[in-house]
Amino acid sequence: MKRFWLHLPDKNDSLEITTTNNKLSLFESSNEKVYTIDIGKYSLEKLIDNLVSKGLNAKMGEIKSPKNTKLIVLFSEGSFTNVSGNFVTFIGGIESIDTGDRQEGNIIHT
Repeated sequence: MKRFWLHLPDKNDSLEITTTNNKLSLFESSNEKVYTIDIGKYSLEKLIDNLVSKGLNAKMGEIKSPKNTKLIVLFSEGSFTNVSGNFVTFIGGIESIDTGDRQEGNIIHT
């Protein structure tokens, strides 16, 4: 399993998804799987629900130090090695990629 921890903008109570920031790509070797997020304004929870409805395994994550920082965590059972797209740029990029070795307590299950 691989987990992609994605930053969130500082102001994340309402995220506006437009045609300029609605593409998310997962890469596996030379293959790319592209997801298109529906355009609209989202709370963080609704955005994660939208990602799940597209077939992604997404949850909210949190890092406890130095301050409580919320992130979107994408879980991949496949051999995807990277995530990119204008959505990733919009939300602030990748915080880290791990193979499940980060404490499960850092994942918020909603």
